Amino acid sequence: MGCCSCDFNAECHFLNCETVYRPLTTACARTKYCQGDFTGCTIYQAAKIHGISKVPRYVSPGDKYELHSRIVENGPLSRIGR
Repeated sequence: MGCCSCDFNAECHFLNCETVYRPLTTACARTKYCQGDFTGCTIYQAAKIHGISKVPRYVSPGDKYELHSRIVENGPLSRIGR
């Protein structure tokens, strides 16, 4: 799959931010999800259901927790595990 296959590439905070913290990890995640199987990306999955504007900026593509129900329950600016 090409880089431009994901519906949210233009708006995705993870793909479009300059990451200073863990640049190699970020590069690997971008290759795996943004330029590969974007359907496995947590940001993509939540954005398809709730809209990209409701996905918190701290979420990474590989996060595997009950994100969808927490977005609805707490809103887009809530922190998980508060």
